[in-house]
Amino acid sequence: MMPYILSLIGVTALFFIGRKRWWGWVIAWGNECLWVAFAVTTQQYGFILGAAVYGTINMANAIVWKRDAKKEKPAILH
Repeated sequence: MMPYILSLIGVTALFFIGRKRWWGWVIAWGNECLWVAFAVTTQQYGFILGAAVYGTINMANAIVWKRDAKKEKPAILH
């Protein structure tokens, strides 16, 4: 049951990231921490590798997303 819940959390994070909500990234990173806890608890250590890869990709995309968001802000005219 837990993998279904964790997958649902991951999909929820993707939904909010797609809507350009910064806290979607927080949900995604938190979810990866939960996957690691699940992997350790159930001794299914392969999930740790997956969580590390997803977490790294999420971090890289968040950095690019933030950089692009700064470029899109309009300058204030005086």
